[in-house]
Amino acid sequence: MAKKVAKQVSFDDQLVLYCYFLHELKLDSLSSLSEKLNSTEFEGTNESGNTYFYDYISSICKMRGAAISAEKLRLYDENICRHTHQLSEKRGAFHWKYFQYVALLFTEMYLDKYFSNAAAFCDELNAWLREKRNESLGLIDFEPYTPDKLNKLAFMCATGSGKTLIMHMNILQYLHYFKRAKRLNSKLSINKIIVLAPNEGMSKQHLEELEMSSIPAVIFEKDSGFITQRNDVIIIDMNKLKEEGKVKTVSVDSFEQNNLVLVDEGHRGLSGDVWYDYRTRLSAEGFAFEYSATFKQALNANAKKDDEKALMEEYGKSIIMDYSYKYFYSDGYGKDYRIYNLQNSMDEEQRQLYLVGCLLSFYQQMKLFETKQDELREFRIEKPLLVFVGNRVTAKTSKNEMTDVEEVLDFINRFVRDRAASISQIKAVLEDDTGLIDGNGNELFFQDFEALKGKFGEAPEPAEVYHDLLRLVFNAEGAGDEPRLHMESLRQVPGEIGLKIGELGEFFGVISIGDTAGLIKNCEKKNIVVKTEEFVSESLFHSINDRSSNIKVLIGSRKFTEGWNSWRVSTMGLINFAKGEGSQAIQLFGRGVRLKGYEGCLKRSRKLDVPVSVPKHMELLETLTIFGVKAQYMEDFKNYLELEGAPTNDSIREFHLPVVSRFDEVRSKKLHVIKVKNGANFKKQARRLVLDAPDKGFLRYLVKSKTIIDCRSKIQTIDSTFSFELKSIPEESIIPPNILPLLDYRRAFEELEQYKSEKKYFNISIVQDKLISILQTDGWYGLLIPQNYLDVTSLAKLEAITDYAIMALKSYMDKFFRYEKERWEAPLLEYSLLEADDSNFVDEHTITYAQQYASDATDEELETFITGVSAILQSSNGLDEYRKNFFHGRMVVFDFKPHLYAPLICMEKGNLKIQVSPAALNSDEMAFVDHLKAYVETRGDILEGKTLHLLRNKSKDGMGFFEAGNFYPDYILWIDTDDKQYISFIDPKGLVYVRPDDPKVEFYKTIKELEMRLAPTADGKTIILNSFIMSGTPSALLSQCWAMDKLQREEKNVYTLDDPECIDLMVEKILRQ
Repeated sequence: MAKKVAKQVSFDDQLVLYCYFLHELKLDSLSSLSEKLNSTEFEGTNESGNTYFYDYISSICKMRGAAISAEKLRLYDENICRHTHQLSEKRGAFHWKYFQYVALLFTEMYLDKYFSNAAAFCDELNAWLREKRNESLGLIDFEPYTPDKLNKLAFMCATGSGKTLIMHMNILQYLHYFKRAKRLNSKLSINKIIVLAPNEGMSKQHLEELEMSSIPAVIFEKDSGFITQRNDVIIIDMNKLKEEGKVKTVSVDSFEQNNLVLVDEGHRGLSGDVWYDYRTRLSAEGFAFEYSATFKQALNANAKKDDEKALMEEYGKSIIMDYSYKYFYSDGYGKDYRIYNLQNSMDEEQRQLYLVGCLLSFYQQMKLFETKQDELREFRIEKPLLVFVGNRVTAKTSKNEMTDVEEVLDFINRFVRDRAASISQIKAVLEDDTGLIDGNGNELFFQDFEALKGKFGEAPEPAEVYHDLLRLVFNAEGAGDEPRLHMESLRQVPGEIGLKIGELGEFFGVISIGDTAGLIKNCEKKNIVVKTEEFVSESLFHSINDRSSNIKVLIGSRKFTEGWNSWRVSTMGLINFAKGEGSQAIQLFGRGVRLKGYEGCLKRSRKLDVPVSVPKHMELLETLTIFGVKAQYMEDFKNYLELEGAPTNDSIREFHLPVVSRFDEVRSKKLHVIKVKNGANFKKQARRLVLDAPDKGFLRYLVKSKTIIDCRSKIQTIDSTFSFELKSIPEESIIPPNILPLLDYRRAFEELEQYKSEKKYFNISIVQDKLISILQTDGWYGLLIPQNYLDVTSLAKLEAITDYAIMALKSYMDKFFRYEKERWEAPLLEYSLLEADDSNFVDEHTITYAQQYASDATDEELETFITGVSAILQSSNGLDEYRKNFFHGRMVVFDFKPHLYAPLICMEKGNLKIQVSPAALNSDEMAFVDHLKAYVETRGDILEGKTLHLLRNKSKDGMGFFEAGNFYPDYILWIDTDDKQYISFIDPKGLVYVRPDDPKVEFYKTIKELEMRLAPTADGKTIILNSFIMSGTPSALLSQCWAMDKLQREEKNVYTLDDPECIDLMVEKILRQ
């Protein structure tokens, strides 16, 4: 009889607290927010000072009937914005990413409930536990929450996702609710605020970061004891906590137990050592926040032992946010990665060839960086660095680590000394003739050096590559006929060995391990030149992040695993890699994939949603290459990634699908587009503009779209008795004229300058003395606030009124910039003819696929599919049928003949295995083309004597309209007749969370004003402009959301794709004009 397999519950399903808060907002998952909010469009604040995240989340909650009110969400949002302002005082302005905002919002919700009524909160959570127990058929059977065990929250966030700033916000959030509760219960107390750091180096980093966030902090020193300001954050290296204090340590009980404790690297100690006990005691009567990227690796979701089960339950009930690496990666953050995983173990000759291939991969990154530095500046790519690291951390250098480091050094020495053998190996790698096979049976380095071939020609000379590699990687230009590796122990820098080629060479690498003397001794036996350097006094390791550093190689795991951060890591060689150290492995990986991204957005260029020209082969500099000195290391590492839920990317295939342009077929039609005259740039060329009281023209513009500031949630931050039941405020208010002279205009000026910098309003000058005259102008703004809250009876109220004024002035500056830009560009906007090099045309589609498992043959099927489609495109100037399906219909390649290039590609939402660049169409965008095709085929009578043409409009790079909130409609549709040319901008989109007065919807009116302005620049024919929204939201649901019937919507040029007559109605309206 077969053994019955016990049912198991996944780690994710046991995160009951996180699931509870998702449910509170009626969210199925964080990914459901990502689809909308993972965009720069939603980062920042609106004219009322609330975040765009709040706008969207509150609309979802309202639509789905969440119990939490919009007013309560607005209050939480105000708190987040206020705390963010404190953090940005020294740092400069920054915007939260959506996942960071959700973590902060959940924290607000938790702390509000915890401090308001812990017992009632327990009842809610226990009701949720019962629901989860029933759903899981008893598999999730956690003990009930109790009020005394609600004092811990844990955040599981990927390395590089900003947990340091989240920690700082958590301090401010906790203190806000603690102080509010203390007003009602004076017995509440917190002894100290303690940050527990994993080591001394991280303690110093925390000090610097806290100071940058304007949070007073000190590092705890045994000698000085507790001589600090009462509110100072105390930073303690957790290694200095002991049961009993000694010379360099302190007794854990000397801090008492009612502390606010923030634990960095919270996974440490969960395997059973004393750290977990110490930190638990420090916060037993206080509160704890813990942070780690690797709780999942440190906990056992299917534990059998009681203590392991209890630990999983404890963290399942306290992890409030799960943004682990798999989500971070799928949202486009951090580098891509490529694992060079071999099918079998290697003999010595194969290992040498394998390492040469990996070295060439690093050299290719270095070569690209060297030749494209100017283009890379705005992407903030740092000079590539090759790091040999391990996941096993030991106090002393282990035998395994020593052996691996020696192998690396022996490889480098042999590579530089044996010129003939190295050139032969380079030739084999470049010609895909290594005989090294990956886990799927393919040549390991197949097509990986196309960029290098582009630099040296299609058939690079291996000897030329070898000598350039010596120069670029090993700083060995002119190193002599027989260059050799030299190791120099730096006497004045303990624990460091410098690496150079030749006695007179420049250091190219540094070794940082514990037993430097033992390594020197062993390498000397291997015929590597070793010596002691007496005069170098500065650390090579600590200079690695300096721009002037010429160090290219770092060897040794100790520094990397202890929290050292660098944006330079581009290639990672695994040494001393151990099974059973999953947390360390994922941490290593997380540190390697850190990426600043374009203008600091953290995203790789393929995932950007802003208009930017990406340098060719950019993806190679945004990819972490991973290899190992032993084949087993790679297999173990791959297994850790699979456990994390991230794709293993050990075999990535890239394909190119050619695009057929049909421009020549329509050239004679003289299709028109709208453009600003070549070279015109308002920010760079317009005169300096002084922000001043409005003239008559600007005032008319302001009155047409009056600024309304909702101040009610701000009131509650200074008056806890204010009730949001005051929902109906009879009329808008303004700041009383007698109060205006009392406002803090210095603060207003500083905040406006910061806002100006955020918005890049470079040509606006702000004069502090002119701000009052703007506020003294009637008619352009209104405040939703009870009038008595504008009576100054306290300093707090005066501060709040200054806040309202600043919000109004920010909106004023936005509109001032928009008005002046439109006025400046109006005479420069013109019709011009569509050209073959228009930015909306595409040369090719790039399609990448990462194999998911050893027997996955999808890449071969994809290659066959693309090869077949390519052949048809080239022979037939398009496809031989409307659509071709791949991947069970999840990828559709289709050809609508009136579209000006072919093919178009549509991808099913959420499919992460295949990536397409430029971005593929979504289902609504394809549905519109389906409808249009059907119309063209059946309405020939209406189109007789006319021609119809369609072109996809690239987001952020095609034709955009500032007056409609930087609107880039998805399509441009031309209907050309003998005397008229109709140009319509069409945007298929879901409208559930779009208001009827959204600028994109209202553009149907605005575009008619543009049509009148541009009429004089038309060339011969009358040009008629229109804008339409084709709603993917069904008609019945849209009627409910907008409270508008079909006719009312169609008056706004909004049609729904579930209406079979949507195209008929749209074309009929177009041709009536």
